[in-house]
Amino acid sequence: MTDSPTYPRYPSQDDVPEGVAQSGATAAPGQSAPHPAAPTGYAQPLGLLTALTVGVAALYTALLLPRFWLAQDAVERWERQEADGGLAWDLWTPYELVDAASFPVLLGAYVITCLWLWRVRSNLEVLSPTSPHARRRGWVWGGWLVPIVSLWFPYQVVRDALRVRSHRPSSGARVGWWWGAFLLGCLATGVESVFVPVDEIDTASIQHLPAFAAATTVLFVVACALWIRVVRAIAADQAELLAGTEAR
Repeated sequence: MTDSPTYPRYPSQDDVPEGVAQSGATAAPGQSAPHPAAPTGYAQPLGLLTALTVGVAALYTALLLPRFWLAQDAVERWERQEADGGLAWDLWTPYELVDAASFPVLLGAYVITCLWLWRVRSNLEVLSPTSPHARRRGWVWGGWLVPIVSLWFPYQVVRDALRVRSHRPSSGARVGWWWGAFLLGCLATGVESVFVPVDEIDTASIQHLPAFAAATTVLFVVACALWIRVVRAIAADQAELLAGTEAR
């Protein structure tokens, strides 16, 4: 097996204005700005990880598509269960089964997406070492899990990965639309869960379940479509960077 090729740094570091150090400090008059330390490691094509990241996002979204109709069916089943004097926990509906099946898919999506983002970040530290990142690389994994900061850290990680190629902060808007739809989908999911009976059937509350299921589905479908666009944009940028370094 041959070693993976070592790619030189992407020349975006040459775009730093003369007399400005990497940290943003101005060099003393008559002195050139210090050069940043050469990055270690090598860049790797995203390849299969990109396809898996897109695929697992699409799979999770596909599981959500029938939830509106499954929620309607669940309401009817729970009402019949109530009429027969039964309890909600005695009846598993297809709605709940699909929700249970979506959890391992969501877990797999987390692992695959973080592996992809980790490689994206590692590549950028080699190909464009002077490009700014709001968070350290470890937040690629931790940003999704730590309470409170999970509301914006993942957005910053993805935003910085996308805007590196063009150095345009406006690329954050594309990521912002995805992140906004994703957060709203998570909020709708949380509200929806309130209406799922646990120990007794509340007929008045469960009537709203199909509407919340529909809202959740729409938001996550929008978020998935926007996420796939972001993933492809980052993958295309990195492919261009790698092709440029191979040609040098």
